[in-house]
Amino acid sequence: MRISAKDLGWLAVDDFCPRCFWIERHAKGLPYQMGFPGIFSSIDSYTKNIVERYFHKNGMLPAWLKEIGEIKRIIDVKPSDFKVVKGDRLTLTGIPDLIFQRPDNSYVIVDYKTARYTANQDAFMPVYQIQLNGYAYIAEHIGHKPVNDLFLVYFEPPYKEAYEHITDSHTSGEGFEMPFKPTVHKVKKDTVEIDRLLKIAEEIFSSEKAPSGIKGCKDCERLKGLIALAD
Repeated sequence: MRISAKDLGWLAVDDFCPRCFWIERHAKGLPYQMGFPGIFSSIDSYTKNIVERYFHKNGMLPAWLKEIGEIKRIIDVKPSDFKVVKGDRLTLTGIPDLIFQRPDNSYVIVDYKTARYTANQDAFMPVYQIQLNGYAYIAEHIGHKPVNDLFLVYFEPPYKEAYEHITDSHTSGEGFEMPFKPTVHKVKKDTVEIDRLLKIAEEIFSSEKAPSGIKGCKDCERLKGLIALAD
């Protein structure tokens, strides 16, 4: 089984359902799934390129990333190399947006989120914490250690209250620009939890049949409804 660091993070939420996890991992293409809109990949790529180009030009990070601290270089890793194989059945994968090396040779991992940073993000924080710690787990296993710090950087798009300013200062005859407001959030490092969650994931996946779902799981109820409808 291959599992990404982000998908592993879903095992850390309070309403994680082992039955849904088993079905998702064993099903060969789930029905009624929509593809991921390409615009989000374009925004992610744009954000990474802006930061990388700024650093290569100026030898430092932009001022709005000052919380990350001083760095001396950006680590280039290939997605195919950024993985950890556990035993003969489990591989942890995924790649962060950026890995930095500091002057003391320690490492920093940064992942970007295109979203408004609000209290509502708390619902997703367990997923993001495991995701970044999963990246740190992989990085240290392939030789980039120690990873001392983990950061989420939220890039918030403008909302209605900013439209007048954008219209005046970011519109030209060729189109318009969309400014993003960054917010840096430090995540606690705890890679010990990764081994525990990987063990749970492997145990569920290795089961010969789907385990019981949790009480009140909406996806399990939807599945029952689909089966009843088809019958």
